[in-house]
Amino acid sequence: MSENINLEVSTVHYTDFNNPATGQTTIQGIRGVSGSENVYISGSLLGQNNALQGLIYEGPLKGGGNDGKWNVVNFPSTPSAVVNNTSCYGPNNGPNGTVQIVGSYKTATSTDKAPSGNLGFYYEGPVDGSGTWVKVSPNGGNTNNVFVHSVMGGIAVGNYDVENDKNGHAFLYNTTTKECINFKLPDSLTNTLYGIWHNGDDSYTLAGGYSSLHLGKLSQAFLVDYNAKTRKISNLKTFSYKNETALSIITHFEGITVSEDNGYNMPADWISANGEGGGASFVSVRRNSNGSFGEANWVDIEFPNSSANSANTVYRNNLLGIYTSVNDSGTKVVSSFVAKVSV
Repeated sequence: MSENINLEVSTVHYTDFNNPATGQTTIQGIRGVSGSENVYISGSLLGQNNALQGLIYEGPLKGGGNDGKWNVVNFPSTPSAVVNNTSCYGPNNGPNGTVQIVGSYKTATSTDKAPSGNLGFYYEGPVDGSGTWVKVSPNGGNTNNVFVHSVMGGIAVGNYDVENDKNGHAFLYNTTTKECINFKLPDSLTNTLYGIWHNGDDSYTLAGGYSSLHLGKLSQAFLVDYNAKTRKISNLKTFSYKNETALSIITHFEGITVSEDNGYNMPADWISANGEGGGASFVSVRRNSNGSFGEANWVDIEFPNSSANSANTVYRNNLLGIYTSVNDSGTKVVSSFVAKVSV
């Protein structure tokens, strides 16, 4: 069933944004730096021998990534667990000018029960990675994959799998108490939490995706309010690509930021059954007068001359992600980009 779509004409301005160092940059998170027009951008750098290192950028959101400073940061190795991959997701402002980062890492040798090697982390300290790294272990450590996606207001959100169970499990992590709290929407089969926005006091808005018995194999995006004190949710609303539930196979919100019009902006990835295949969109949703979420406005994102696009994070009206193109020699190249959306 199709619902009304905001048909305002939008224009999108695209620019590349990459670490100038050799390697493939994947942007995965962004947050404005307090008291500044600069931003923190987190991601990963794929270098030689497929080694994946964490990245944190501080600087302006211009210049293609050349006007700020990129820092390579990695979860520290120990004699019993050598870290060979680190991937940084959502950054956030920490106390006294520090940065907070969440993400995942892998070890070459580990005593942890993690066949896939994906473990979650929370970091707080200087942007050079010299601060405190903490392992995040939801479900009592009984996990097969852990990915911590975003952090704000003292709470991080993420996902995990358990052995022989690929259904997604979502959780919240208190950065002060180190407590992990399982999160499950009513009547859901799978849950993902990718974005969190702190509205103030105990109020948060969460973004991600879920499937249910009602949806079958389909998956929809969602927004929901969360009270950290009562641990109760409210104003749950689901979303499908272009508000078309009949043809949307998968719709997922990859993050969230507040907008200037009493609402939120989200990056979305989707797969549609109408012949469009899959793609990326910039999504804006306003609050209704009663506090509930209104209908979504969708702006498709497609970097020029690209073969595939992924929406990974959003800041104000800027969506950041990656795109795939083919160079003159016929080789596929993956690059990161910024798409500035103007209505």
